[in-house]
Amino acid sequence: MTEVLYRKYRPLNFDDVVGQQHVIKTIKNSIKNDKVAHAYLFSGSRGIGKTTIARILAKVINCENPKDSNPCNECDICQSINQNKFLDMVEIDAATHTQVDKMRDIIDRINFTPSFGKYKVYIIDEVHMLSKGAFNALLKTLEEPPSHVVFILATTEIHKIPATIISRCQRFDFRRLKVVEITNCLTDIAKKEGVKVSKKALDFIAINANGGMRDSESLMGQILSVSGDEITLEDVQEILSVVDISISIKMVGLILEKKYSEAIEYIDEITDSGYDIEQFTISIIEFSRKLLLIKISSDMEQHFASEMTEEQITELKKLSEVATLSQVVQIIREFIKAKEGIRSAIIPQLPLELAVAQIAIEDKDGKSLTNSDKNDYNRKIAKPIKKITEQVSKSVKQSGDFIKKSIEGGESIIRDAIVNKNEEAEIKNTEPVKIEEIKETEDKVVEKQKDIESNISLELVKDEWCDILEDVKPHNHSLTAFLKTCQPVATAENEILISCEYSFHKDKLNKLENKIIIENVMKEIFKTEILVKFIAHEEAKSMGYDIDKNMPSKNKKKKSSDDLVDSALEMFGGEVV
Repeated sequence: MTEVLYRKYRPLNFDDVVGQQHVIKTIKNSIKNDKVAHAYLFSGSRGIGKTTIARILAKVINCENPKDSNPCNECDICQSINQNKFLDMVEIDAATHTQVDKMRDIIDRINFTPSFGKYKVYIIDEVHMLSKGAFNALLKTLEEPPSHVVFILATTEIHKIPATIISRCQRFDFRRLKVVEITNCLTDIAKKEGVKVSKKALDFIAINANGGMRDSESLMGQILSVSGDEITLEDVQEILSVVDISISIKMVGLILEKKYSEAIEYIDEITDSGYDIEQFTISIIEFSRKLLLIKISSDMEQHFASEMTEEQITELKKLSEVATLSQVVQIIREFIKAKEGIRSAIIPQLPLELAVAQIAIEDKDGKSLTNSDKNDYNRKIAKPIKKITEQVSKSVKQSGDFIKKSIEGGESIIRDAIVNKNEEAEIKNTEPVKIEEIKETEDKVVEKQKDIESNISLELVKDEWCDILEDVKPHNHSLTAFLKTCQPVATAENEILISCEYSFHKDKLNKLENKIIIENVMKEIFKTEILVKFIAHEEAKSMGYDIDKNMPSKNKKKKSSDDLVDSALEMFGGEVV
């Protein structure tokens, strides 16, 4: 099994740790002056080095030949700690040892002297998870600790630690890492792994790690597992399916410059490119928040400098010079409303377009929309609403496949179709659609489905897998990236079981709207109705399926996607998801 990057490249001494110099300097000085405390409390967000520094501290205070307050990593004690075999270092996960009896059992053993080293070290991770009784038991030991015992407590939620515990520890608050620190570390890892990764791609990974070194290494490992020897920014964006902050910067810039028509055009462009609209909205809100802080005071930059590159901070400052505080507040307010309405929207980008339109209407100068903006608004919003109503109504009557999928897991789609049909009926003064009509059509589809005969084999699906990936890409390139980490493992009549390497890929692919895209593509390829189900590799293995990572490839001439696009446009109301 391949070792994950954050374990493979975990620092072995203080000098190799990225960031946290304020913590390391103090600890090294205390070691140099032989003033090791009996209890330390490390607090900070996940994946920023708390446990790593705790392990290094345990090594150096027991090391036979320490060098400049660093462990030698050569003596028997250092080697055994590096291999997790040192009996005098005990790592405890407080999340699974919350009860007082567990803590008392541990505390009863601390009176025994160390077996090999100078100190017996107890590292208690997520210490805030301990029960009140367990904290009380721990407190008694911290009040009168044996001279040969050192406690290192780590937590991500310092506010849950009793004040009596905090007062008996040397407390160190860890900070999130800066983008440049993470990028430099990832650059070294890429060199050691023999992979060429662009600077922009590394910056993108660092930004989306939210200041955590472990998260950035996990993302890097995910990308290396599905990419080649050369990785670009586009590869990373496709694999992670995360919105680049530069897209949000451009969007906010267009609004601040009052280029409302261009802003709506840009929303459509982003949608057509396959980006997750909800994540795009969140990114706009997060960037606008940074803009708000820097508008309030330039000193606020320190609160988010670690989350952005120098180039992005420069762009932020430029926008802050042209933006007013009321404009920024308005953007945040309207896009928060937009985020809340995305999941229930008929057209995914409609809430964002409405947010832009509302900002235009409430322009602080009192100006209403220009004729050009009004025309663009009608073209971009009003007409698509009418079009989607007509097409959904049409699909209720004509598309058996659409109704079938609604029955299986999308009851809300049928309800929306009925509502749209009734609204259309009111406009035309005709009779609204009746539930009996839907039921009659539903019964016909189910009856028809029983007659379908399918001879699809697993080998056939594997042979066509490359074509499936290519045909899905025009609809949503993110789905193609997810499918690249998957493989079909079984077929039964017209059902295909597909195993995913990552659980979050499985969850994404099992969403109704994504399954419909994939099933329609397969329908065109295999010329029959197809049902797909996605499971995780672990689940597939437990079911006895053999996970073969070397998927067979078949170089075929790319099929024309015109028919697929036309079908998707009709099926989903003119929007490619």
